[in-house]
Amino acid sequence: MIGRFPWDPFPPGEPTPEGADPLLAAFYRGSVEGSDAYRGVRSALRLDGGTLRVGNRFVSEGRYREVAFVAVGHAASSMALAALHVFGERLTQGFVAGPDEPPDGVPFRSVVVDDGWGGAPVAAETVAAAQEIAGGLRANDLFLLLLSPGAVRTMLRPPPGLDAVAFADLLAGVHDAGATSVEISEIVRVLGTGGVGGQLLARGTEADVQCLIVDRGDGAVAVGGGPTYPVTDDERARVRVALARTGVLSDLPATATAKLADRGPVPEPPGAARPRPVVVAAPADALRGAADVAFDKGWTARVGEIGAAGRPEEAAERFLGRVETVLAAERAGEPSRTKGIAVLSTLTLDVPEGVDEGPAGERFLLRATALLRRREMSVGLWRTAGPAGGPAKFAGAAVGTPTDPKATVPVGAARRLPMRRGITDVGLLAVALLPLSPNARSGPSGAASPSSGRAQGA
Repeated sequence: MIGRFPWDPFPPGEPTPEGADPLLAAFYRGSVEGSDAYRGVRSALRLDGGTLRVGNRFVSEGRYREVAFVAVGHAASSMALAALHVFGERLTQGFVAGPDEPPDGVPFRSVVVDDGWGGAPVAAETVAAAQEIAGGLRANDLFLLLLSPGAVRTMLRPPPGLDAVAFADLLAGVHDAGATSVEISEIVRVLGTGGVGGQLLARGTEADVQCLIVDRGDGAVAVGGGPTYPVTDDERARVRVALARTGVLSDLPATATAKLADRGPVPEPPGAARPRPVVVAAPADALRGAADVAFDKGWTARVGEIGAAGRPEEAAERFLGRVETVLAAERAGEPSRTKGIAVLSTLTLDVPEGVDEGPAGERFLLRATALLRRREMSVGLWRTAGPAGGPAKFAGAAVGTPTDPKATVPVGAARRLPMRRGITDVGLLAVALLPLSPNARSGPSGAASPSSGRAQGA
C-alpha cells in the first residue's frame, strides 16, 4: 500500500461512543465498517505474489501496461483512493465525481456533485471524461469504472426535447404521483442520455473493463443508471406503463417518446466484451457489521428485512410490525442469557438514487415514534454515507428510551446520532432495541454473554 487511508471511519484507539445512545452509535460504527467501500475495492483489486485479482478474474501482475479509472457517486473518493493504493504509478489517468473533494493523495481531475433530482450540471463533463479516457486505452490496458449510489447524477443527461431542469421536474413529479424509486430508476435508464442505460461505453474500448459497484439495495443495474447495462424492451414496456399511470406519457415531446419504442435484442458493444460488474459492498454487509457488534455486546441480533421498499410511513409500520413478530418468536423459544434483542433492517424508503434521504428519514422516525408501545424500546435510523453531517444534513437519529441509563432527554424527543465523512453508501439502516435483562442498558462497554448468538439471516 502507498500512503495511508485518510478517511478511516473509526480510527484505532478512538473513544467508545458516548451520549444518550451509545449502543446504537456502536451499531452504526459496525455497519459502516462492515460495508466500507474502500475495503471492498481493496478486496476486489488485490495483488498476491505475481497474480492480480480484478473483480472475479485473476491475471498475471504484468498483464496491464496502464490502468485508468472513473469513480462516481457518494463513495467516489474512497473507491478512487483504494485503486490508487493497489496500482500506484500504473494508475495514470482518472476522474472523480462525488460529494467531497478527493484527498491530496489522489492527483486526478475531480468535480463536486450535490444531491438532487435529475442530472447534475457537471454530468456532461463527467461522461465526456469517461468516454475520452476509455476510448484512448489499448488492448493491454485496464479501465476501472467505480460506481456508488449518487452516481446517476453524473451519468445522466436529459432526453431529446427536454432540458436538464425540465427532466428533473418530470422525475420529481412522477415520484410525487406515486412512482417508486425502482420505477424512477428505469425511467432514467430508458429516457435519459449521457452515460445511463448502457450508453457510457457504447462507442467501445480496446481495454479490459472492470466495473466495481456499491449497491444500496436497488440492484447493480440501477446504480448510476446502469452505464454498462443496455436498456431492454421489458424495461421500456414497464416505463410506458409507469408514465401512463402517473399521467405524464401524453405530455412528453415526440423526441422523448421515441426512446420508449421497442428496439429488439441488445447488440454487443464494439471492442472489448461487455463488462461484468462486481458488487463490493451491499446492505447485507452493513447488517453483518452491526450484528457482529450486537454479538460482542451480549445481544441477540435478528434481521427484519433487507432492502425494504415502501414510502417512509409504510416502511416504519412494516418495520415495527416485523419487530413484534421477532420478539414473539424469541419469547416462545428457549430461555436465553442474552441482554436483549436487536432487530436490523436496511431501507431505501423509496428515495430515488441521488436525492437527499433526510426528509424521508425524518418521516420514518416520526411514524416510528407514534407506533412505539414498549417503554424500554428504542429505534435508531441512519444512513451509511454522505458529507460530514452538519445540522442541515440528516445523518441519523434515535427515538424511544435512551440506551444510556444515565441520559436525560425530553420524552418523545429524537436524538441525533454522530456521523463521519461518507465512506460507502448501502442505504439506510434501522435498528430496534429491546432490553431483556437488568444489565441490558450497560452500553457498548458491556461484556458479551456466553450464550448470545450471531444474527440469523444476516
